[in-house]
Amino acid sequence: MVDFEIFLFSHDTAYASAAMEAGVSGVVVDWECVGKDGRQKGYDTEVNHGQAADLQAMRSAATGPLFCRINNHPELREVEIRRAISAGADEIWLPMVRDIGEVEACLNVIDGRVGLGVLVETQEALGLGRALSALPISHLYIGLNDLHIDQGRAQPFEALVDGTVDAFRDTYDGALAFGGVTLPKLGDPLPQTLLLGAMARLGCRFGVARRSFRRDVPIIQLAESIDAIRRRFAVLSRRSALEVAADHDALRRMVQAMRPVAAV
Repeated sequence: MVDFEIFLFSHDTAYASAAMEAGVSGVVVDWECVGKDGRQKGYDTEVNHGQAADLQAMRSAATGPLFCRINNHPELREVEIRRAISAGADEIWLPMVRDIGEVEACLNVIDGRVGLGVLVETQEALGLGRALSALPISHLYIGLNDLHIDQGRAQPFEALVDGTVDAFRDTYDGALAFGGVTLPKLGDPLPQTLLLGAMARLGCRFGVARRSFRRDVPIIQLAESIDAIRRRFAVLSRRSALEVAADHDALRRMVQAMRPVAAV
């Protein structure tokens, strides 16, 4: 089976611990909140307000890899990196990157003690693919919601069908992801199988499980659901060139038919 990691965003220690036992590759505790409420105001997004106590509790409950998304703020980056490492994080995730210097500064603070993941969610970050490829980045996630807000796009999935994500992939050869994962038979506003197909087409190596996954997958169905996602991704990774093109065309037509998403 194709190796496809799944990282769960959760502060629920019981659910996350069960998910780790069921096969997720890691759990993300989310501290990013500074400026996020204003940036995403009116949009249907998820804003968490995690604290060091959430990370410490998760470290006690979960036995596998633990990630922490920090605030990308000049007065907070170094403090939160050190705090997260002390609380047991195995990898730091840096959101809303606009300059390669922000990433280099984090790597200097980390000094090889844990991994560093980067979130590409701004117009500026789209131009950093080659520079990021030259750095020891563990994971890179393209945040379609924040990217569409930053660029003033009609809706988040437009970047998947107009060449934006493809162009970035051409410059970045590391572990990449975008969008979220849930049961292959579900997905809203896009069918999950089409989104997984786009991930497979662009050589994604991991996916994130967020509120849709937590809503769709009860704790007793975690193992079978995680297995179903990985199996579907493996099947989609074996498609012929014609099948890939047909699925991409179906995705394009569906995205183009979507109503624009705007703050209310």
